[in-house]
Amino acid sequence: MRITLRTVLLCLLLGFGWTEARAAVEVAASTSDSSRFSTAFRFRTYQDEQGKPRPNPAPEQIYGPLYSVGPVDVSVYLLKTAQGLVLFDSGYRGRDSSLVEDNVRKLGLDPQQIKEIFITHWHPDHSGGAARIAALSGAEVLLNKYDAEVVRTGLYRGKSVLTPCDRVKDIEDGQVFDLGDATVKVLYTPGQTRGEVVYLVTLDGPQGPCRALAAGDATGFKDDVEEFEQNKYPGICADYDRTVEILKSLQFDLYLGGHPHQVFNEMRADGFPFVTRGQWLKMVENRHQQKVVFLQAHPEYANY
Repeated sequence: MRITLRTVLLCLLLGFGWTEARAAVEVAASTSDSSRFSTAFRFRTYQDEQGKPRPNPAPEQIYGPLYSVGPVDVSVYLLKTAQGLVLFDSGYRGRDSSLVEDNVRKLGLDPQQIKEIFITHWHPDHSGGAARIAALSGAEVLLNKYDAEVVRTGLYRGKSVLTPCDRVKDIEDGQVFDLGDATVKVLYTPGQTRGEVVYLVTLDGPQGPCRALAAGDATGFKDDVEEFEQNKYPGICADYDRTVEILKSLQFDLYLGGHPHQVFNEMRADGFPFVTRGQWLKMVENRHQQKVVFLQAHPEYANY
């Protein structure tokens, strides 16, 4: 509050009107880091200073009971709860072998205690490890019904894309999971796939209660013809427009994206995961504009 008042007074002293002073305050609020949360965790670039690919990172605490346990370029998150361990997404099927389970062990935890795997969407880099981890732990694999069948059968449009998983359970928009000392709310946000969801997670940590958004790739639109053809379905463009409005309305503290570059390339160069609302809204709008430009270049897809 002191910063806001100081900014207003400075603007007025410099001869700005009230409208200009208020605008300056809004800009400052959207660009400054006023978060009360702190963490040593950062979303890191995929190459080091010499341009060489980074190896898969060690597991790392993000905030309180929340950890990063995935490979260098795809995010997998682990949450310790009173009812056991849960994952958000599961990484690749085979590229990184048992990386996720090994990282859980490195934290001194038992991957056999994983109770739920919350999947944001069926794409193999996010759901590929689910069958393996569920077979080890007996965990339920949770997805929206439109993507659940792909993970359940391993088939997408008749092509094998995943290891079939018999632990899949459908979830609904607005459904809330009470995990004792944390909650997970499902929000249906199609567009990347027909069944994409995001998860609003409430948890506690050293600076108090925190709202985290496990967002997968919900902000993204396939603006490449080949990728659009692979992922299109009737209503995809309208679905994505509605999802953008849902994403803009969300209030959260901690951003848990599907890939690290969503932060270090598009919101904060330093990779700090507690993004400001202004940074979030700018990223969502920039990604929405990619869809607008794509349809201008390819109007044949506008009716999808």
